[in-house]
Amino acid sequence: MDGADNNDAVPEPEAMGRHEIMRMSVLVEGLLVPAALLIGWWAGFDPLDKVQGTWLDVAMGLAGATAMALAVLGGMALPWKPVRAFRSLVEQKMFPLLAASTYPDRIGIALLAGFCEEILFRGAIQPGLALTPLGPWGALAVTSVLFGLLHGLSVAYFLLAFGISMILGWLYLVTDNLLGPMVLHGVYDLIILLALIPYEPLEEENSQDDSWWDEE
Repeated sequence: MDGADNNDAVPEPEAMGRHEIMRMSVLVEGLLVPAALLIGWWAGFDPLDKVQGTWLDVAMGLAGATAMALAVLGGMALPWKPVRAFRSLVEQKMFPLLAASTYPDRIGIALLAGFCEEILFRGAIQPGLALTPLGPWGALAVTSVLFGLLHGLSVAYFLLAFGISMILGWLYLVTDNLLGPMVLHGVYDLIILLALIPYEPLEEENSQDDSWWDEE
């Protein structure tokens, strides 16, 4: 069955204003931090203790994000049917949700995702599972499945998120800190947001102040 046809059968989300986009991002991503701290408390460790990287970790994160984003963007240019279906999914589901966000907004969204999602998945879930009989590599695989399911808009999207999570989790394992994965995750998200989603402000927001936190 054609993946594009499946996408057409699902109602497209309504376009969101930039204030609404940022409020949703702060709320959803922000809730991941207390969840991570709760998991860490239950398992007997503090996820924030692992945010202790060096400039080398920053450099690895930047290099990894650039390489991964270029690979994904290059792959999306291929004329294969699954790739076309994936592009259609991004256009139908992600454009309405994020197109009205300005470029500074997208920096904030990417930083939030890089910090909050990594604190939860690589800082709490993965090391927590590593304390079980799964061990570190089994924990990496299970965590990546969970990460893929969270981002699973389609099978292709799940597989992409699973692969990205495996890279992020591997980087955490070899460096034993979260800074590299946070930088990689955040910068990758930023590149993808800037490259794939054009800025299209809603008409009713054109006359509003550009500061998303200022409410009339």
